[in-house]
Amino acid sequence: MDTPISEAEAFGLLQTRRAAFVAAATPLLVGADIDAPTGAAAADSLLDMTIAAYQGRPAPEAAARGFPRSAYSLFGDNLVPLLKDVLGASLPVAFLARCVDSYWRSATRAMAPQ
Repeated sequence: MDTPISEAEAFGLLQTRRAAFVAAATPLLVGADIDAPTGAAAADSLLDMTIAAYQGRPAPEAAARGFPRSAYSLFGDNLVPLLKDVLGASLPVAFLARCVDSYWRSATRAMAPQ
């Protein structure tokens, strides 16, 4: 059984394992009307947006615009399983909830018509 970690430790792990997270998220996005290079860029941009919002910084929604709507949904719907797969199953519920909330608040703004 995994030892529970703090929210701050979980966030530090996310930053440390960023490349692994993007690599795990990319295949989920490919086929969502985007190719592999665009899927990787989308996964990276959507994670950037999530991290910025999590930290309370202005999220860079502009960099995450232009992806198919299905990519936003696939990333958001798979966010918790991805976090658990990449960071471990002992993540605090508060960390997971904050990541999901940060993502969807930012994604809603990124998908809004300009």
